[in-house]
Amino acid sequence: MEPEVLKLRENFKQKVDRLNNYLWTKIPDPKTRIQQIGFLFFLKMLEEQDVISEREAKLTKRGYKSIFSGENEKYRWSNWIHSKSGEELLRFVRDEVFPFISNLHNGYDSIRRIFHDARLLIPDPVYLRRTIDIIDGIDFLSLDADVKGDLYEELLNQLQVAGELGQFRTLRHIIRFIVEMVNPKIGETINDPACGTGGFLLLGYEYIRLKNSDPKLVEEYNGIKRGPGDKLSKKQWEFLQNSAFIGQDGDPEMVRISLMNLFLHGLANSDIKMRDTVAGSEDEKDLRKYDVIMTNPPFAGKIDKERIKKSLPIKSTKTQILFLSYVIDALKPNGRAGIILPEGTLFGTNRDGKEIRRYLLEKCQLQAVVSMPAGVFQPYAGVKTSVFIFKKKPVPKLDENEKIWFFNMQGDGSSLSAAKKFEPQYKNDIPKLIELWNKNRAIEKPYSWFTPVKEIIENDYILSANVYNPYDIGEKVTHREPKEILREIEKGEKDLTKQMDRVKSFLR
Repeated sequence: MEPEVLKLRENFKQKVDRLNNYLWTKIPDPKTRIQQIGFLFFLKMLEEQDVISEREAKLTKRGYKSIFSGENEKYRWSNWIHSKSGEELLRFVRDEVFPFISNLHNGYDSIRRIFHDARLLIPDPVYLRRTIDIIDGIDFLSLDADVKGDLYEELLNQLQVAGELGQFRTLRHIIRFIVEMVNPKIGETINDPACGTGGFLLLGYEYIRLKNSDPKLVEEYNGIKRGPGDKLSKKQWEFLQNSAFIGQDGDPEMVRISLMNLFLHGLANSDIKMRDTVAGSEDEKDLRKYDVIMTNPPFAGKIDKERIKKSLPIKSTKTQILFLSYVIDALKPNGRAGIILPEGTLFGTNRDGKEIRRYLLEKCQLQAVVSMPAGVFQPYAGVKTSVFIFKKKPVPKLDENEKIWFFNMQGDGSSLSAAKKFEPQYKNDIPKLIELWNKNRAIEKPYSWFTPVKEIIENDYILSANVYNPYDIGEKVTHREPKEILREIEKGEKDLTKQMDRVKSFLR
């Protein structure tokens, strides 16, 4: 990663830390404090995104009317932050700016939802002035989308419980390779049933735009290519903006953050709802089918059996098993999915773990299992994970003649430690993964191989790459018994559940 980008991110983090510490005496509750910082960040970025939208509308010859046109010019961040001070500033932001944003109409439903019931809770004009001055010093317009996204990660980090509740931001380089392998297309509906900050939906949007852009208009920043989607017809563009992306999350604040994130990256009308995907009451939306599903569901936590939705095919108290069963059933015939799962789901010999793996192989063609190293999700969690890429079969059938492509990723370009760093000396197998995947799932030692479904059935449907890896990696070692490893995994899951229960008790 370029030193300039690292410097920008560190500068950004320092300013979030400063704001958090500065406001602590006036707003001691961390969630409220971070929410207030988020609202003010959004007000500044709203103007900058409005400028970007106007510029893109001219480039692609699509219509766009500024939010701040006409008499609304006075609500533009760059106008009121310099023209008002003291009590006048506080009253204007509290009594005029917030109500204006929360009552926008004519296509700005997502902004209204972001500011639904929002109130300015910074009670002191001196503190408000200082907070605004710090935020005004950040030029979001010049930042890459990934760096902007750090706003949400840093805000969640400040809550200090985000990782323990499973609400952490999936790293963008992980999402990118999943999106590329799943290959969403224009005209398809794309769902994330545990959308968090909206990363899968956002990068799916950017991927489709890039695939439908004139190469001359494609820009590259920090190795990431982005395009305006100028080759899309008016009808395709409207579908992409208004109908393609659907997400849900059980936490109202995560829904608010997701809406904010998507809006600031050009997706103003995405269908993001507060909804528990696997528990609670049901309606017709639980039976909706999608062309593409990409998700990183919660790893930790258990659900009371009586709360599990009746439509789910596999009943389990483990959230990751419930989410996997939902994804399988929510796909249309020939629909594709990419899902991140903890190793215990792939390896466990308990009844529901074995049953969900059997159900997956019966209902879907499991095209790839990408085994990622432990530490990819540090500092939130050190658990080892894998990515499943699969396609829904038009007719369910357990076919022993199928073969599953495994890829053994040893590194993702990071330090794989709690002090997360991305530097050239760290091993990065993601480019090799994409290269072999695009070569029709090629085999190359020591990265990839095929394993027959017949062999997997004979091994209790275990889908852990380590069980089938045909290559010797490093020195010969004496491995522990699988049952011993399983006991260790199950103990870790129980300890994690206890910790989560403690956090939930604390938050009540």
